Amino acid sequence: MTPVTARPWAVGDLAHYIRERLEADPILGEIWVQGQVSNVFRARSGHVYFTLRDDEGQLKSAFFKAQAQRSAYTPVDGDDVIVHGRVSVFPRDGTLQLYVDLVEGAGAGLDQLRLELLRRQLEADGLFDPARKRHLPAFPRRIGVVTSPDGSVWHDIQHVVGRRYPLTELVLAPSPVQGDAAPDGLVAALATIQRHPSVDVVIIGRGGGSAEDLAAFNGEALARAVFRCRVPTISAVGHETDWSICDLVADVRAPTPSAAAEIATPSVLTIGQGLSASLRRLQDATHWALGATGRRFAGLSQRLDHRSPTVIISQQRLGLMSRQALLSRGGRAAIERDQRRLEGVSGVLEALSPTRTLDRGYSIVTDPLSGKVVSGPEEAPAGRSLIIAAATGHYEVTVPNRSVGAASSSTSRRKRAGDETSRQQRAFPLLTETSVSPSSSDFPTGDGHDD
Repeated sequence: MTPVTARPWAVGDLAHYIRERLEADPILGEIWVQGQVSNVFRARSGHVYFTLRDDEGQLKSAFFKAQAQRSAYTPVDGDDVIVHGRVSVFPRDGTLQLYVDLVEGAGAGLDQLRLELLRRQLEADGLFDPARKRHLPAFPRRIGVVTSPDGSVWHDIQHVVGRRYPLTELVLAPSPVQGDAAPDGLVAALATIQRHPSVDVVIIGRGGGSAEDLAAFNGEALARAVFRCRVPTISAVGHETDWSICDLVADVRAPTPSAAAEIATPSVLTIGQGLSASLRRLQDATHWALGATGRRFAGLSQRLDHRSPTVIISQQRLGLMSRQALLSRGGRAAIERDQRRLEGVSGVLEALSPTRTLDRGYSIVTDPLSGKVVSGPEEAPAGRSLIIAAATGHYEVTVPNRSVGAASSSTSRRKRAGDETSRQQRAFPLLTETSVSPSSSDFPTGDGHDD
């Protein structure tokens, strides 16, 4: 019995160690296996488990849900298949398993399976995501072309671009498009064209050929280089029925290189037609705008004519003349009315005037010292000078000594004159109280009574 010279392994540690060794093996880490399917089991989780066997052995296989859902082929008992995956150990059960990521019927070629596997990997990495596809420039200044300088593709692109849009410049980055040197050459040419200043878009492609001829455009390195390109890319590989990984990664896929040149450039003929149509629309719009402006101007001009200072002044002048005529007529009527009233009042005043009273033979006696009207003998003591106002003038008199009878008679007459004077004073105070004494030389001295 061999003596124990080292610490014994735990079962779990040994299982994990075996798994690490298997997964570190480059052959077991990515391997293709062909065999017959048996014991297919579809779990409720979506995983598919089956056994892959041949006459010499069998291998448990696991096809997990994420890969199974993307697969166009579903394993069925008895089918001969080719699978791709990695070999590892499930530590819990200690089971050696093949973890499958691609299953196809055995009739499919290995190259086709490899291409499908790469397509799925790149799709999972987001290289085909439509959201990252970029729009092509409408009027490119420079177009880069990655293709062989010796083939017909370069000639066709030059011809199409020269016919459609001669304003752009073509820049060629030459590269082999088939053979062993093609994959690296295409990646290098694509890097070179991006360093050229002012390149707006890149066309990468070749003419038709067999699957082997197009293989250079299905490489992972070229796919990732196209994905990283700083400008939009157009892939034009083979004919319309051909497809490649490069087509899926590029921003735009063209069925042929000539079609790619048409997609990349506008047509000067179409541009000219568009400009002509735009010019017609501009002319129509200008004509309509001018017509609308003219009509609006005419309306404003008409409104301005109605509101012009000349018209407004004329209208105001007419209104002023009308109001002036109305005011004149009203003024004359008012004057005539007031004149008639004045004449009536003047007649009344004339009738009540002290002058008219004096004209009827009455006189007004005033005391020059006090300026008051003397209404009776008691207000005119003997020897007092008085002023008598008559119709023909003023007289200054002196009151003499007199008897009682005479005084009584004189008092009665003066009382009557005083009553008249009082009435006149009440009606015309200014006229009755006015006294202007002429000099004594102009009026002879009277006898002291009224006649």
